[in-house]
Amino acid sequence: MLHSFFLMLACSGQVDPDTGKAGDTGATDSGTPVEDGPVTGVAWRVHESIGSLIYVSWTQAEPFTGTVRFGFEEGAWLEVPEADYPAGANEALLLGIPFGTDFEFQIIAGGEALTEPAAGRTGALPSLLPEHDLLIGDPLGFSDEGPYILTSVNTRHGGWTSGTFVQLILDREGRIIWAQETPDQAWSIYLQPSKDGQDILVDRNTYWGSWDGGMASSIHRIKIDGTEVDAYSVPGQHHNFEELPDGSIVYGAATGTGEVLRKRHPDGSFETLWSCADFHVQVGSEAPCNSNTLWWDPNRDSFLFSFYTTETVVEIDHQTGETLRVWGGLPTAYEFAPTDAQFYWQHGATYTPEGTLLISSESHLADGSSETEVREYMVNDVDGRLEEVWFFGESEGIFARTSGEAIRLSNGNTLHNYGSAGVLREVTPDKEIVWEFEFTGEHLLGRVSFLEDLYAFAP
Repeated sequence: MLHSFFLMLACSGQVDPDTGKAGDTGATDSGTPVEDGPVTGVAWRVHESIGSLIYVSWTQAEPFTGTVRFGFEEGAWLEVPEADYPAGANEALLLGIPFGTDFEFQIIAGGEALTEPAAGRTGALPSLLPEHDLLIGDPLGFSDEGPYILTSVNTRHGGWTSGTFVQLILDREGRIIWAQETPDQAWSIYLQPSKDGQDILVDRNTYWGSWDGGMASSIHRIKIDGTEVDAYSVPGQHHNFEELPDGSIVYGAATGTGEVLRKRHPDGSFETLWSCADFHVQVGSEAPCNSNTLWWDPNRDSFLFSFYTTETVVEIDHQTGETLRVWGGLPTAYEFAPTDAQFYWQHGATYTPEGTLLISSESHLADGSSETEVREYMVNDVDGRLEEVWFFGESEGIFARTSGEAIRLSNGNTLHNYGSAGVLREVTPDKEIVWEFEFTGEHLLGRVSFLEDLYAFAP
């Protein structure tokens, strides 16, 4: 159990249990420094728009090197990264506490507590977020990519539909610990940590929200407190993007003649790396070009670019723009072995560390229905075949009408993002589900990334 509340109001009124705010300021004072200690005026407040972020403040007589230790579960403690605090007023940011949760904290220096435990409560979960639940959680089977998951969700039911998107981070207990609304009905479906590990990249796609051909689409570098570091115009953004280590942005851009793979250089200039229309002329296809996912392989320096209109994935060399491989429904594509291992309505194609191809795919069942599965193939370049070596999802009864991805994790498990079905699953090579999280109903999920350290994104 948490300690009884030590916090007394620094102003008149009571602490709101849903927002954690006291009066108009949200400031509270513990009034409980260690006897004869160097710290006074201990207070806490809730971030003005992200209710899971807590700021602890205090005044100290002398400088010290210390931290704030905090927790919200019995026997489990987190710490703010240790820092040198000068004499005077100071403040620290507490990260990782779920919305609507009681917590306690202490200021620590040299391993010694400078204050008695003080308690507070984070703000309420944003009311827009749909119902959600952790259905399966077996920590012994989890991968070790990180304890947090970054993604986004459309708060409106119905899969691929207009609505308000919320960017969010959840922990392995299925608790949402960070959430921020995307403004102006823009779509955020491909957010990701920056390659330098310091910022969160958030897309504001207007192609689907405003039906403007993506001309007002932009990508924003933000800190975890919502502070914007930079913003990039990406006109024509149709669906997806990837950041490269040099800070350039590569994305699928809609044009009047189809879709291209476009690169925005750090200086703001643009370059066309590859044209779907030109490629279709080469292979004799008249089908439209509309992509759904993009993935960059740093080992090969190539892109896997997926098109739902032709049920095809192409691999493109970054440096030359050459089409290296074609898989799926277009002429010149590799054959499937066995023939009934063909993917349909595919999303989220990635290479595994072993060099196999992993895809989230629709499968057609004998009764005429469909479900969404993961298919893994060995790429046989000699014979021009995709040879299926593993699959998962058969008879599970989950069908994503749109979106999704499959990611091979460091321990050999696979994370399957079911897209508009609103389900995330981690499954072992033996097809045992060790983690499952669900937004109830058809709520479109965006791209998923594991996060190791939330403080890497702190301002």
